[in-house]
Formats: sequence, C-alpha cells, structure tokens
Amino acid sequence: MPWFMASCESDPSEPTPVAGPTTTEFSMVDSIKVDAYYQSSNPEAYQKYQGKTYQVTSQNKVETFFLQENNDLILYFKEVSTEKEQPWITITLKNRAVQNLPLTLSLKGEALVCVQQGQNFKDGTAALSPGCVKVLDGTVSLDYNPATKVIGGAFSKLKFGVDFYVPDYAFPNRDGNILRASGSSRTLSVSFENVKRK
Repeated sequence: MPWFMASCESDPSEPTPVAGPTTTEFSMVDSIKVDAYYQSSNPEAYQKYQGKTYQVTSQNKVETFFLQENNDLILYFKEVSTEKEQPWITITLKNRAVQNLPLTLSLKGEALVCVQQGQNFKDGTAALSPGCVKVLDGTVSLDYNPATKVIGGAFSKLKFGVDFYVPDYAFPNRDGNILRASGSSRTLSVSFENVKRK
C-alpha cells in the first residue's frame, strides 16, 4: 500500500492584527465657588456664580490621539458632543515612551506630568491654560498594545482649577479671578480604548 506525504506547513502570510474602533467615555463637572467674602464686596458675582455647576457626559464623542515627541508621550482629548462649547485636555508624560507602558500613577503633584486644558465657548472665543495647570487630584492608567499600536486606559477624577463658568463665562476679567481665587474646579474622567498615534 503506497504512503502519501502531505505538507502541514502553515501559511507564512498571517494577517496583521488590526485595532478596533476608538471608544471613549467622558465625564466632566465644573464646580463653581464664590467665597463668602464676595457676598458683600461683589454681591453681583456672588449671586451670579455661587454654587453653579456645569456638566458634560458623552460616549464616543471625543477626538483623541497620542504622539511621541522627543522623549515625551502626549495624549490629546477634545469632547465634541456640542457644536461650540468644547473642552479639551492634553496630558504629557515626560521622559516616557509607549514601550514603557503599562503605567499607573497619581497625577497630583507629579513633576513628570504636564496637564494643559482649554475650553471653547459658544461665541467662538476660547480659554487656554498658559502652561501646565496645577493638578489637585487624579490618577492615570495606560496600556499599549504593540501588535495594533494603540493605547487604552483611563484618567480618573482629574481635578484642577478653573476661572470661567461655561454657560456664562467670565474670562479673563475680575469675575474670572474671583472664581479661581474661591476654589472653582473642573473634574474630569475619561476612559478610552484603541487610541491611535497621530
């Protein structure tokens, strides 16, 4: 009886892994405070802003990407669920490459992290942080998939000061100074998957 030989070699051209669609969940709350001192010295500002909140939540309504620039890893997020009033944030991890992920760390007082933020307003103007903002609280967790070359993770309860109230903003005038001096703050959380390199 004759024997037959058959090749069991696998196809050398296996498909290259492809990243799925980018997904995001975004939550932001601005808590506006006006110190009791201003109740008598600036009653108009006190009545106008004290205790106001502004909130944005969305799913898959964030423009996002990452890039490696020199020795820094930069992530960009812009919430675009509304046509005009769009907040954005850039987080730079200094001396960090995607190959150094996964990573989890507190952002409060972290010298190797620079957070910059901005806000577009309905009249076409924008507020931009002049440099790195002081982070009051928050953590970051990041992971990198070398096969698909994408980043996933989350920024949780990232908190920093604000000097505007989006629906009726005050920037950069006296009212804006009052809001910041009184401890008005923005807290945001963003979870994301399959963020691609720009």
